[in-house]
Amino acid sequence: MRRIGSLLVALLLVTALLPATAAGAAFGGLSQQSVDPDVVVMTADVQADGDAQWAVAYRIRLATDNDTQAFEELQADIRANETAYTDRFGDRMAGTARAAENATGREMAIENVSVTATQESFGQTYGVVTYRFRWTNFAATEDGRLTAGDALSGLFLDSETSLTMSWPAGYSAQTVAPAPDDRSNTSATWRGQQQFGTDEPRVVLAQTGGGGGDGGLDTALVGGAVLVVLALVGGAYWARRSGLFGGGDEGDEPVQQPTAASEDGDGATTTDTDSAAASATAGAAGNGASAPPEELLSNEEQVLKLLNENGGRIKQQEVASRLDWTDAKTSQVIGGLREDDELETFRIGRENVVTLPDTDVTETTDDETDR
Repeated sequence: MRRIGSLLVALLLVTALLPATAAGAAFGGLSQQSVDPDVVVMTADVQADGDAQWAVAYRIRLATDNDTQAFEELQADIRANETAYTDRFGDRMAGTARAAENATGREMAIENVSVTATQESFGQTYGVVTYRFRWTNFAATEDGRLTAGDALSGLFLDSETSLTMSWPAGYSAQTVAPAPDDRSNTSATWRGQQQFGTDEPRVVLAQTGGGGGDGGLDTALVGGAVLVVLALVGGAYWARRSGLFGGGDEGDEPVQQPTAASEDGDGATTTDTDSAAASATAGAAGNGASAPPEELLSNEEQVLKLLNENGGRIKQQEVASRLDWTDAKTSQVIGGLREDDELETFRIGRENVVTLPDTDVTETTDDETDR
C-alpha cells in the first residue's frame, strides 16, 4: 500500500531532477525518477517518415488486496486528472527531445501525449501506467534509409527496464548495435542492466523491394494478378473434369458440386457459415485479445507465461527449447524466480521440472515416468 502511495505522489510530481545535458541521460532519468515500478517497458515504433510512436509502460506488481485497492485509486485519479499527468510527462519529454535535437541537429517535438492505467496479467497481475506519444524526427531519413537511436545515445537501462525498437515491414535492418537480447524481422529488444555507448543504440534500416517505393511494382497488384491466374487455371480444370467442354476423360464421373449444407450422422444440418462462425469463436476464445507481444515480456515473465500455458508445470529443458535460450541463461532466470518464491523446482530422474507454487507435484506424466 505504501509503495503504491509513493507511486501516486511520484506520478503527480513527474519530477525533473536530472538536467537534460544529453539525450540518453535525460531519457534514462525520466524512466528511473518518475515512478518506482517493478518493470519498465519502453517501445519506439519507428515510422517511414522518421517519426516514432512511443509507449512507456510502468508495471507495478499487485501482490496483495491492498496493492490492488491502491492501484484502483490511482486509476481513478488518472481518469479524473489526466491533463495534469500528461502535461507534466510531456514537459519532461520535451526537455529530453530538446537535448536530442541539440545532439543530432534535427528539429524534434513531443506530440499527442496520453496516459492510461490498466490491470493486466503477465503470469501474475500488474497495474500498468502507460504513457504514449509521438516523437517527431526521432530517426534520420535519407535515400530510403532510416537511422534510429542517435536520440538516445548513452542511454542506461537498469535491471528493471527494457527498450524495444520496431520498424515497418518494408524495411530490413542493416545494422543493429549493440547486439540485442531479442530480435525479429521488424524489431530489436535490449534488456537491462546495460549502458549504451556514445553511438548506441543504433539501428540502420534499408527499404526493401516490397516497401512500396517509387519505381517498383505495386505488391497488391502483382498479388491480385497471381490470384486471377490461379482461379482461371483451376476453373478450366474443373470444367474439363465436369465434361462441360466435352473433353472429360472417358469413365470419369462428373464432379459433384459442393453444397452449402451437409448432414452429420445425427441428421443435423451444418452450414458453411455455421462452421466458419464456430471456428472464429473458438479462435477468439483461445487467443487473449489483450495479450502483450512476446518481445515486451521480461525473461521472468516469459517463463511464468509458459508455466501458465502448461498447467503450472514444465520441464526446465523444454523452457530452454521453447524460448531458444542457453542452458545457462535458463538456469539463471529460473533460479532468480525460485529465490523470489515465484516458482518451485524438483527432479525426476535426471530432469529438472519447474512448477508454480502450490502445484500438485505428485502427478507425473507418462513421459516423465519413462525417464
